[in-house]
Amino acid sequence: MHVLDWLLWFFLYSFVGWAWETALFTVQERRFINRGFLNGPFCPIYGFGALLLLLLLENNVSNIFALFFIAVFLTTSLEYLTAVLLENLFHAKWWDYSMFPLNYKGRISVISSAVFGIFAVLQIRFIHPFVRSLTGRIPENLKSIILLLVIIYLFIDFTLTIRHVFIMNGRLSEIQGALNDFFGKYYRRAGELRDSIRVSFEESEFYSERIKTLFSLGRLQNRRIIRAFPKLRSFQYDDALKKMKARVLRKKNAGDNQNEQDK
Repeated sequence: MHVLDWLLWFFLYSFVGWAWETALFTVQERRFINRGFLNGPFCPIYGFGALLLLLLLENNVSNIFALFFIAVFLTTSLEYLTAVLLENLFHAKWWDYSMFPLNYKGRISVISSAVFGIFAVLQIRFIHPFVRSLTGRIPENLKSIILLLVIIYLFIDFTLTIRHVFIMNGRLSEIQGALNDFFGKYYRRAGELRDSIRVSFEESEFYSERIKTLFSLGRLQNRRIIRAFPKLRSFQYDDALKKMKARVLRKKNAGDNQNEQDK
């Protein structure tokens, strides 16, 4: 099959993955959640997973049970490797399955793996034959134009998103430094009250104009990332991230209350 078709399938399944996760979290939260690492409507891990399954299983495994279990192994391995990569690259935990039974380090779980296995069977047996037929009808010139535009868009999106995450980490580092100074002064005799002490940080001398500014910078991107990954946890700056989350959620709740009053 032509390389253009494979690229087109990658972007298509990346979009389907984004749509699935966005719909799932939107229903759970009862408001629109732009789920995914990127700003745009793509979850590349789903695209990579779909192509991996097609390459290894589509023409090689006919038994539906074997298809399910091999797909579970492949997709779970991909999810685990992606979690480890993101954790090491950004020093943060982006999702957490710890609340599910039979999970491993919160990165993978039996429930999520079973869902991926079911999706894989549906994709290979029912969905992809239709997708293959559909994309086969698109003229080559049109495919090239579509792919060029999407690749340019994704390059920009990847660049902006990764740049913002690194910048946000730098800001969190400064905020964490101020919090550490605050804790060092007020935390000595009240270790068990750390959470309650954190509330009064804004009233201390460590809550400088610089720290206020850091909280306000990149608010739209911060809000999108925090809402997309509510379990996000920083390995180095978690106190600062919790403060940022609290500000985002407080403003969200204030906006929701205002909307209810307007109704």
